[in-house]
Amino acid sequence: MEYIECIFCHSETTDVVIEENGFFGAQCKTCRLIFINPRPKFEDIVDLYGHDNAHATAESHIKFSFAKTLYTKHTLRIIKKYTDGALLEIGAGAGYFLKEAQRQNFEVYAIEFNKIQADFILDKHRIPCEFSALNENTFGTKKFDIIYHCDVLSHFYNPIEEFAKINSKLNPMGYVVFETGNLGDVNKSFFKYYSKFQYPDHLFFFSEANIRALLDQTGFELIKIYRYSILPQLFLKKVLLKLTDIIKPRKINSIDIEKKYLVQYVIYCYSKLFFSIRSKLKNVYSYLFYLIRYKLGSVMPKKERPQTMIIVARKKNER
Repeated sequence: MEYIECIFCHSETTDVVIEENGFFGAQCKTCRLIFINPRPKFEDIVDLYGHDNAHATAESHIKFSFAKTLYTKHTLRIIKKYTDGALLEIGAGAGYFLKEAQRQNFEVYAIEFNKIQADFILDKHRIPCEFSALNENTFGTKKFDIIYHCDVLSHFYNPIEEFAKINSKLNPMGYVVFETGNLGDVNKSFFKYYSKFQYPDHLFFFSEANIRALLDQTGFELIKIYRYSILPQLFLKKVLLKLTDIIKPRKINSIDIEKKYLVQYVIYCYSKLFFSIRSKLKNVYSYLFYLIRYKLGSVMPKKERPQTMIIVARKKNER
């Protein structure tokens, strides 16, 4: 663990706004960046993904193909407004974004730290995938027209360094497109709607000003920010989690011996019914969350409220 300063204005702060799993999120009073402080070592963070110990497991990425495809189509519609060609995704998960992009005639490549997911991308999707961080030798001398990542920015150990690498692997006038939250701008009264902040997976939470500074410092021109309120989604998710917890089958330990087998059978039947219904409703939930996130979210009030943002930026002309 090491204490760090704000990566943008280099000020130190003791204003702790998040406390979770024994980790603390400090917010810079100058630029609003929230960063985990003290920060785990780089090797410990890499180990989370290498050994599938992150909050989102490989299995969870792989099984939610319907939801991933819905979100993918939305983002690809935005990307195709600006460019096409060779597309690299950083933190590709189970590869559903790239599979859909491939169907839409993009030339696709992946970077994925989780070995289970990397193997799934290679074996199931037949998409080139590297199991290492982006560097000058990623896919050899290959340059890309688009480099994309979704909900990965908060995981970067050194965001400024990573975006400089992204810039170096783009063709002239290439694009970086990414989705991330705006927690640095969110009024703290809305923090209660987050079921968890996923510490220590997440290392930074950004404000819009932070995003602009990051792009400017690493040689990008901001083209557009697409903003979506996620407050309705966060609220619905909390309600559903509470409802699921209420109706979820539980073990009964203290019971008369003669009733034991009857109760076990009832619990077994109830459990089968519960998980069967939940499985059948999974796609319905996914579509509902998609509509709430991107359709309702696009018209809901956004100032100082939780958002997800899709940012489109272009590599600046080299002179």
